[in-house]
Amino acid sequence: MKKNRLIYGLIAIVFTSCIQDIEKLTEYPYKIGDVYSENGTVGIVYKVSDDGAHGMIVSLNEFEGAWGDTIVVNTKDSVNGVKNMEVIRKKADWQKKYPAFYWCDNKNKDGITGWYMPAKNELEEILKQRGKINEVLATIGAISMFGKNYWSSTEYGKYEAYHADFIGGDMKYYAMKINPKKVYVRAVKRF
Repeated sequence: MKKNRLIYGLIAIVFTSCIQDIEKLTEYPYKIGDVYSENGTVGIVYKVSDDGAHGMIVSLNEFEGAWGDTIVVNTKDSVNGVKNMEVIRKKADWQKKYPAFYWCDNKNKDGITGWYMPAKNELEEILKQRGKINEVLATIGAISMFGKNYWSSTEYGKYEAYHADFIGGDMKYYAMKINPKKVYVRAVKRF
């Protein structure tokens, strides 16, 4: 057990030192593939607007786990994951019943706000930029997104939710919401 703690401690130190180096290199205006690092928020830019003044970032880390309960919860918004997060937050005991949503929401602490689980169309934008994003993840020593499936917050039906297939490069709808393995989530945030 002590060996595992030591390994995780070393990984955290290396990851933290990479983040500190990134903070020194961040510059405005942002472009796709840049590392965004402002006021304690760090992510990779996957969409920009207003000549790089605004856009979207995806988290450097991820969570492997279930989307959530197999009841229809009406997270049908394909464009704005914030709206889907609002629906989930109104459910009783949502932190336990919807682990992927909770993981994304849990990034909002220590004065940082705005992280959420991406909707279907937001995840498609990440999927389109996967090559550039993975190149940056490799450069900074973070976990790659290649070869995995990622949840969207958009529900397909009672048992399924949309997810992005980073193996084949397209959106799918048949992932079982209660599946705790082999489906991941990354949080997104506007800037």
